[in-house]
Amino acid sequence: MPFANTVRLLAASSLFALAANNPASAQAAFESETLGIPESELGAETSETATSPEAMTVATEIVDLGYPEAEREALFFATMDQMVGQMRIAIAPTLPQDDPGAVAILDDWITEYTAESKEVLRKHIPSIMAGMTSAYAKIFTLQELNDILAFVQTPSGKRFFALSPAVVGEPSFADANQAYMDESMEMLAPAQTELIGRIMEYLENKETMESTSQT
Repeated sequence: MPFANTVRLLAASSLFALAANNPASAQAAFESETLGIPESELGAETSETATSPEAMTVATEIVDLGYPEAEREALFFATMDQMVGQMRIAIAPTLPQDDPGAVAILDDWITEYTAESKEVLRKHIPSIMAGMTSAYAKIFTLQELNDILAFVQTPSGKRFFALSPAVVGEPSFADANQAYMDESMEMLAPAQTELIGRIMEYLENKETMESTSQT
């Protein structure tokens, strides 16, 4: 396989590894957008809720209602599938079109790696949800938490949380996100060319230095 094709496939595999292993980050980004809190502020403590048992109690209720334990796995897996699917579409133009066999290997690997990543995620969901509960308690005031809880207790509130992965895949959102990913992927080919050039220059210089040292 040509070296350039190998680099493309390795770069693609790295991107899919990121997509498959960050559904929790995607979920946080979605909530940041819909709840109107910049991601840069997520995790910031407030003096009222940093150590408040009351806040933790309400936050726990929010998470338990918004992400029922029996449905959490499906919610996270759906988000992962949406991310991986959009990444595959975005990266298609950068793959070696002259080597369908190599691309098929990549697609098989994506399927296998995503399945393995879901197994890893399954083990970490309890700690992720515990971290989310703590984050809610620290980010929001007690009044805000009670307001959110009141919303989550309604049928609309429960549906809002349950359908968050569907929003990520809904055409209007997915198309906008796909445009962003496509443009990002356009940067990949010239970046790969630059990387190949640097590696080749390094190897040539190394070979020259080794030849010189032996004479």
